[in-house]
Amino acid sequence: STLKMWSFFTIAFVVLCAICVVLQYIQNRGLATGSPTTPDFKRFQRVYLVVYLCAVLSDWLQGPYVYALYDHYKFTKHQIGILFIVGFGSSMLFGTFAGSMADRYGRRLSCLLYCALYIISCLTKHSPDFNWLLFGRLTGGIATSILFSSFEAWLVGEHNKHFYPAEWLNQTFALATLGNGVMAILAGQLGAIVRDYFDSLVAPFDLAIMFLTIAAVVIVFTWSENKGDTLSLTPDRGDNRPKFQVAMDTFKRDPKVLILGLIQSSFEGSMYIFVFMWTPKLEPFFPDLPHGQVFGCFMACMMIGSSCVRYLMAARSPPALYMRDVFAVAALSLAVPSVLVTNGYVTLSSFCVFEAICGIYWPSMGIIKSKYVPEEVRATMYNIFRIP
Repeated sequence: STLKMWSFFTIAFVVLCAICVVLQYIQNRGLATGSPTTPDFKRFQRVYLVVYLCAVLSDWLQGPYVYALYDHYKFTKHQIGILFIVGFGSSMLFGTFAGSMADRYGRRLSCLLYCALYIISCLTKHSPDFNWLLFGRLTGGIATSILFSSFEAWLVGEHNKHFYPAEWLNQTFALATLGNGVMAILAGQLGAIVRDYFDSLVAPFDLAIMFLTIAAVVIVFTWSENKGDTLSLTPDRGDNRPKFQVAMDTFKRDPKVLILGLIQSSFEGSMYIFVFMWTPKLEPFFPDLPHGQVFGCFMACMMIGSSCVRYLMAARSPPALYMRDVFAVAALSLAVPSVLVTNGYVTLSSFCVFEAICGIYWPSMGIIKSKYVPEEVRATMYNIFRIP
């Protein structure tokens, strides 16, 4: 039965990956007919993606082993709970502060800080001392908030600085989401390999340090700095007011930005609930649930979603138009398993649809935010959106 379960999820994973490859192949064939990019842009895109993918890979590598490591160090459930809450809390509390700092002193500097803070967080995992681990969760939490704001803010700022066409940005976002899925699957495999080879739960964290170091080196040698562009405001106001205050004034001035923030908070809130709940929801249906395999299927679905973004934009141009339907499908995909159905395969399929929606959501939301959020407070706002 375990073997049957394992082979079912393996076949599902392979089929989903094949669909994704076909979609990518068709797109790349079609790219020749689209607006051609320049070698200069290709280089810029490559430099960003190498850093971003190393950054997310190091993040994915740690996920599966954090709880296991704390458990291995013989902490109680209560203590482990405290460690997790400190991580989320520091991400929330220092996140907006980190965003303001990135806008004021530079997004490149902020991304380097991400590498440094996450390396510190990984190093603390070598110690079974609760206080050191608490400190590691603190630095890790701040790093996470930088990952979800400053990298994207740097990309959009740099893209606009070079006056590249807006549709090329969509391409970078779609590739980043696709790559994120690939990195998640790769991290699962690499993490398991080093864990078993060194017979150590700390090994995946050491591997993460290696990728963070690569990211930092590439940033130092290839990225140029960009800050919150203060030209959009009068000089006397632009330079002196705290970025957080400027962001709050923008919310008052432009209700669109506020609505955008509410949409992001609501959708990502449901996504985080899903992350915690899919395992307990599926386990009753599949007694020996191969978590790695299921996670692989979800990531493949996310990659399929990101591969569909270009088709959606071709059919119903700006993302603001098609995202309404996309959110409706997302709501339906989570309503089915929660209300109607007591069948494992239907529940799994609904979850896969939701993951595909996430794949459409990330690049599309990136495009919408790049249009409506003022350059000057971009990283600050991205972090405010994440608080809920």
